[in-house]
Amino acid sequence: MHPLMVLVLLVRAPKNDVSTLEIIQGVAGLAVFLVVAYAIGKTGAWFKNRSFTSRWAPLLPVLGNARITGDGGVAVTSRLSGTYRGANVHALMTPNVAHKYAPSRNGNVFSVAIENVPGAEDWSIVWRVGLPVVGTPSWAVQPTDTPLAQRLESAGAVEQIEKFGRSSSHYTVRNQTLEWSAYIEPRVILPPDEFRHVLDALLALVAINGTVNQG
Repeated sequence: MHPLMVLVLLVRAPKNDVSTLEIIQGVAGLAVFLVVAYAIGKTGAWFKNRSFTSRWAPLLPVLGNARITGDGGVAVTSRLSGTYRGANVHALMTPNVAHKYAPSRNGNVFSVAIENVPGAEDWSIVWRVGLPVVGTPSWAVQPTDTPLAQRLESAGAVEQIEKFGRSSSHYTVRNQTLEWSAYIEPRVILPPDEFRHVLDALLALVAINGTVNQG
């Protein structure tokens, strides 16, 4: 409802012991508070985006046509996109989020993705921590026990990812995107050489996907 309509309704409503002036003052005070809160939020987001831009600097030379974009909101994450060896790629920096493997603390998630990857089925390669005491941590191709999972394992898909340690990789048909992500704290981004190695591994996975995951 439009703020002016709200004000009119408040003025015409039964007043009891509250005067019209007090109602107007209350509405005006709320409006000022909202404006100030919005300004503070935008200012905070501006400083965060400046910090993100500075942190991306070491990785800019790795990509062609590199560009940085914010999330359009309160600057929870930041995106670096460009090209690498002819492929459209992007990376996401998302610091201080809930940790999947250590619920008692937060972590820094870094993601790298190859775009425009055709395929017939979704799949993932994930690190499973196993059950307490009896469980054994291991890599798994999901969905498990499917012909596609078997083909991916036989083609060496897991070997491309396991060298980077505990992480996960996901391919989605809908987005045609192959993405790798990991918690990398206390770092916020990967060093340039490691960033290149992840991109190279993902391109190898794209080649494997093109062989074993076509309709």
